[in-house]
Amino acid sequence: MRTLRWILVVVLLAVLAFGGGYWYASRRPELAPRPTGVTSKPSVVVYVPHFADNRTEWEAKPVPVREGEDPLRIALEHLLITRDTPFPQGTRLLRVSVKDGLAEVDFSRELIDNFPGGSTTEAMIVESLCKTLAQFSDIEKVRILVEGKRIDTIGEHIDLSQPVAVRPNAS
Repeated sequence: MRTLRWILVVVLLAVLAFGGGYWYASRRPELAPRPTGVTSKPSVVVYVPHFADNRTEWEAKPVPVREGEDPLRIALEHLLITRDTPFPQGTRLLRVSVKDGLAEVDFSRELIDNFPGGSTTEAMIVESLCKTLAQFSDIEKVRILVEGKRIDTIGEHIDLSQPVAVRPNAS
């Protein structure tokens, strides 16, 4: 009987030591990574609005891009699904192409059909898209399409009949 108690005590101490070691290792601060010769994964950023003190602040949300993925497509797809996105629920990215500095971004019908209304919401959609696209140096302007067709506006507040500059100082 005495041997069984000692075995149980030893097993219990081993479990506690292992559990404590695991807990400590999982909560200690990350050390600076050692150079491995492998480049880190690239990432893109999506921009979503936040309202604070009666003004709009923009939150930059990094999104990792795996090898072989299209960073532009990943950024736009995440912009549509990230928390606090100004885009209407259900909006999907159908196609994106870039030629001569012009990005044509084709969205599903939900962009217009599910638009809740309001000039602020429409401005947030356009600005969020432009801020996200501005990180790509080969994009100067964006043309928004819905189901492959040019649109004049999303909600009757912003003229989208012509391409929109993605950076404030671009024309």
